[in-house]
Amino acid sequence: MLGFGNHIRRLNFLSIFLTAMPQPALTRTHNWLLTNPRRLAQVAIATTAALTIGHALPAEAQPARLTSRNPNSTINVRTAPTTQSAAPNYGIAGDRVEILSQTSGSDGYTWYRVRFVASGVQGWVRGDFVVPLAATAVRPTLPSIAPPEPSPIASPRPTVSPTPTARYTTEQINYFLEIALGAEFGSSDAVIRKWNAPIRIRVTGRPTSEDMRSLQAVIRDLNGLVQGTSLSIDNNNSNVEMVFAPESEFRRYEPNYQPTNMGFGWIWWNQNTLNRARILISTTGITQQERSHLIREELTQSLGLMQDSYRYPDSMFYQGWTDPTQFSAIDRTVISMLYRPEIRAGMTRSQVVRVLQSLNVAAPTATAPATSNQPLDFSLGAP
Repeated sequence: MLGFGNHIRRLNFLSIFLTAMPQPALTRTHNWLLTNPRRLAQVAIATTAALTIGHALPAEAQPARLTSRNPNSTINVRTAPTTQSAAPNYGIAGDRVEILSQTSGSDGYTWYRVRFVASGVQGWVRGDFVVPLAATAVRPTLPSIAPPEPSPIASPRPTVSPTPTARYTTEQINYFLEIALGAEFGSSDAVIRKWNAPIRIRVTGRPTSEDMRSLQAVIRDLNGLVQGTSLSIDNNNSNVEMVFAPESEFRRYEPNYQPTNMGFGWIWWNQNTLNRARILISTTGITQQERSHLIREELTQSLGLMQDSYRYPDSMFYQGWTDPTQFSAIDRTVISMLYRPEIRAGMTRSQVVRVLQSLNVAAPTATAPATSNQPLDFSLGAP
């Protein structure tokens, strides 16, 4: 079983609960998430553009971690040891890396060529963002994926709609790994979970006419994005129940409910294939737009996209509170990626990476996404 919720008056979702039978229950609380903000999936996925500049590759790569004065800032991973080079990837403070080589840059800084332990990404990071560690690291075996031809400025918000044959950008793949895997930090629960049968929704409680219009709009949007399943309203033969009721009554409908969540969901699965869900939407204490947002968010998360992120404020999966009632472009991409037939229930992170690598190799070159602001080299104030 797996649960998720949304506290509408706080800047993060209150709880994520993961239980895979017959494994013991695993509960991840709001406070645990706040004290462990780094997400393993936030490391970059891959780059083959890193230049072999600097000292020779050491016999044993030195372990290190990324650091920054601002723990929420992004740290550029560049193609060459200079701020004038492209930064197709990025990391965040706390990410574990291995130092492969180093050189003195023309800016007077030491630059390290690093490889991310979790993903195998390689690139150059300025020395004041890298803290070498004492122990010798074991080289990772996870594969790396070549991103599509990058534009000169990294694009953390792709705006192209996904197509079955399009290449995925590094930002899209990063976000998918962050949102779609069921648990953090490489635990045994960090696998893909998804439906492989039609999703039939029974609506109970006291929905408004606008609630029903919102639900029908979400179903229509999701049916245009997923493969291998479909969504419909079916009050006679359902596997998903959506309850509209006051938040104070939620526990009557779902014993696992965690108080103060205005939207809450609980999901059951068998061998990582989702087969049943219950979604609770509050009819009190929130506006109609907030309810329409929660309908979209909770139903979308019940597809298997259970994680949250601070990356994109316009995303349905944003960790802070927002109330969009439409999917962003990257939301649409992530949803469609999960329901590609090549992405199967039970896949681990490394297996997903290999699949996405093969898709990018096989696909024709796609139109480059629109550019947006590049992540900053934090200590410079500007790249």
